[in-house]
Amino acid sequence: MGSLSPCGVVKWFDPDRGIGLISQEDAGPDVQAEASAIHGEDPRLRQGEEVFFNVTLDSTGLRADNIRRSEGARRYRGPRQHTGVSASV
Repeated sequence: MGSLSPCGVVKWFDPDRGIGLISQEDAGPDVQAEASAIHGEDPRLRQGEEVFFNVTLDSTGLRADNIRRSEGARRYRGPRQHTGVSASV
């Protein structure tokens, strides 16, 4: 049985290994994330992405289960790239 976390932010996710870490919004301990627990078409998470999830405790520690992307949440789009073009007034 798990408890519902209102929201968390992906600290990192390795798509090759299918694992990562989520920081809980309520400042609780970080939670392990696995690709098999992610709902939706894309089984990958991105650093900085906001997600909802259930927290479960197993023999390896706290684990995120039933991971869902929050609608309208901020999505990590990568670093901003400077184009070298400046706007003139």
